[in-house]
Amino acid sequence: MDDVKMVSVNDALKAGESRVMLPGEIPGATVYLHALGAGERKTFAALADRAVILMSVDGAYSFSSGGKTIAAEGRYVFVPGCGRDADVQAQTATRMLEIQWEIPADGRAAWATPEREFPYVQEYFAAVQYRDPNKSDKTISRELVRQRVVPGFCMGSVESYGYDKVAQHPHPMLDQFFFSFPENDVDVLIDDFKVPMQGDTLLHIPLGSNHGVEVHGDKHMHYIWIDFFLGQAGLERLDRSHKPTGTMRSFK
Repeated sequence: MDDVKMVSVNDALKAGESRVMLPGEIPGATVYLHALGAGERKTFAALADRAVILMSVDGAYSFSSGGKTIAAEGRYVFVPGCGRDADVQAQTATRMLEIQWEIPADGRAAWATPEREFPYVQEYFAAVQYRDPNKSDKTISRELVRQRVVPGFCMGSVESYGYDKVAQHPHPMLDQFFFSFPENDVDVLIDDFKVPMQGDTLLHIPLGSNHGVEVHGDKHMHYIWIDFFLGQAGLERLDRSHKPTGTMRSFK
């Protein structure tokens, strides 16, 4: 499909390198993948009217922002907050996904004077799990950045093994990226087409398309979805469809 835009990074990035992925594909959103070598430090500067969302893919490192320092290993999500810089100090080779999001005009006052404490920190495997009607009972879905933490934005993940399927569904009120973890090996279903998606890949779901995901055999489905709201309808859809399970499951 010519209208499906995707980019695979795999092991192409060397320590100290960064790559912008699918620039301009979603208005207001910019996605980078950074590869930090052991001992390397990277500063993520505060941006006017833009949120910075960080997701570690792998590695051991420390995250510092707002006078707090957190030592971490593996997958975490960090949001420094409005007007705050952040530093990541890598202890081992570390890859960090960075999402910059231009806060919608009607959300900037709330972003500047938040009701919650920042920096926001979420350990991946401790995230709240949720159900929605498009996924099977087998699937594990996690809320990584719930709606209303960052105006106009939310992020979560989907994990399963074959055979399993996320039923096809449209959401024209949400523009969306998928980013696949290294172990991911699935087919993304977009209208009448199947698009293979393996690890370390960013894919833009065509806005309004009827899309789903399928995994076969003993292959692993493991990706994050990154949603950008187009008005109030996107927020309302997430409120309706994402229901916390109150349980913590794992495939380990």
